[in-house]
Amino acid sequence: MNLTLTQHAESRIRQRGLRESDIPMIVDAGTPVDDDSLLLLAQDVDREIRRRKQEISALERLRGCRVVIAADKVVTVYRPSRRTEKRLLRGQHRHGNASDACRTTNHSSLAGDHANAA
Repeated sequence: MNLTLTQHAESRIRQRGLRESDIPMIVDAGTPVDDDSLLLLAQDVDREIRRRKQEISALERLRGCRVVIAADKVVTVYRPSRRTEKRLLRGQHRHGNASDACRTTNHSSLAGDHANAA
């Protein structure tokens, strides 16, 4: 959802010690209370913290992994040796345009819906 702030909203954000970047977080995680507003409840915050902790755990577990991709297909997944990792980082590897994977990307067809994971 791409929201635009009115001058009134910009003014209230400043007055109330919030940041413009807070709005998407509230909208994404909040509970609808009527047709045109959301309220970020304690249970919403707890759910989002749990979800993010799970995401952090997954990132820690996947540190150092490599995914080789060709023509939008995953060819292989592995943990390269330190020597191979250094070679990859220097650009001296066999797979020309293969993507290095343990970066955070949105592959929803592979990963599932993170928002519903909690």
